Amino acid sequence: MLVGIALSALGNGLVLPYTFIYFHNVRGFPTAVAGLIASYGALASLAISPLVGSLIDKWGPKPVLLASLIVSSIGYCGLSLVKTIPMAFFVTTICAIGQSAMWPSQNAISTELTPEPLRERIYGAQFAMLNLGIGIGGLVSSLVVTLDNARTFELLFIGDGLSYLVYLVTVLTLGDVGRRTHSERIANAKLEGGWKDVLADKTFVKFWIVAMLAVLFSYSQLEVGFTAFSTSVAGLQPRDLAWAYAVNTFAIAAFQLYINKKLILTKRKTGISIAVLIWAVAWICLAASGVFKSNALILVIGCQFIFAFGEMIWSPILPSIVNQLAPEHLRGRYNAAGTNAWQISLIIGPTLAGILLGVGAHWLWLTGLITGLLILSVIASKLKLPDRPITK
Repeated sequence: MLVGIALSALGNGLVLPYTFIYFHNVRGFPTAVAGLIASYGALASLAISPLVGSLIDKWGPKPVLLASLIVSSIGYCGLSLVKTIPMAFFVTTICAIGQSAMWPSQNAISTELTPEPLRERIYGAQFAMLNLGIGIGGLVSSLVVTLDNARTFELLFIGDGLSYLVYLVTVLTLGDVGRRTHSERIANAKLEGGWKDVLADKTFVKFWIVAMLAVLFSYSQLEVGFTAFSTSVAGLQPRDLAWAYAVNTFAIAAFQLYINKKLILTKRKTGISIAVLIWAVAWICLAASGVFKSNALILVIGCQFIFAFGEMIWSPILPSIVNQLAPEHLRGRYNAAGTNAWQISLIIGPTLAGILLGVGAHWLWLTGLITGLLILSVIASKLKLPDRPITK
């Protein structure tokens, strides 16, 4: 699983810094439309997420993951052919369906493969491998992409699409892990529970709200907001962003396992509070790049370096809490709900950033993010979350 995630992430890294630029600068879509496309993708993912959770619980995560990788491959290869706005929305729908099924099924398989006391560590290792792949892919793309040559962007999306097929091959080697036998499906069908039980879990719902807001003020701003501010206000070239993302991803690959060890000594709610606070500092650094433009590249890279430490704290905690709270027969639904926190934020975040940056309200956008994260850090510190399982 770790190898497959890293190989797939190589493809993600090829296009991660350039999706917004591809739609806006290469295909000529307005800023607000480019942001809306990103938000629409999250909306499409959200729409099918309940079905995905139910399918994982019934059939197991492996069949769902395999199907999602095929769909994702078709979708991301298809982005290379996009020329019009309607076509962009159509292909984005395909990508969204694949991604909506991939993340919860991937987490569910990792959970089945790992004893409960070690899950937080394996999620951290998984995140490190993900970022190592993204970092390498980002460096490769920076050597290939040229703003005045649309074909270079098209090749990157084709490469991303093919990477999902490489991941698929590694998943096929897992044997019977993540599948449900006929008897297991009958047994699970007899158990009471469904989405109503997920929503009735008050601890999970409170944690979910905090997670959704944290992603809204942080991750959801990277694709549109961070990219647009760095190029339009700080004055960087698109290829410069690849270096900022590379520093981010390689920092995670280098320090994630060390951070994992330190997290064992920290309460989960404290870790979440610190992660959110670190993201606020990262956005302050980005704001400085718009003021001190002679040092803009250093400051933008610094923003992503700081942002990475928030990610390293956040990434192992989120899935471990979700899967600790989830009964085994509802694990697919809980993981799908956890993915929903991201999807809802990715609907609101890019649209809001696209609108504000499109009318020149760059400083209002950043002030809102920083203020929101500072308030959320205080709220997160008061959460009641389950203790970590004791490592034997």
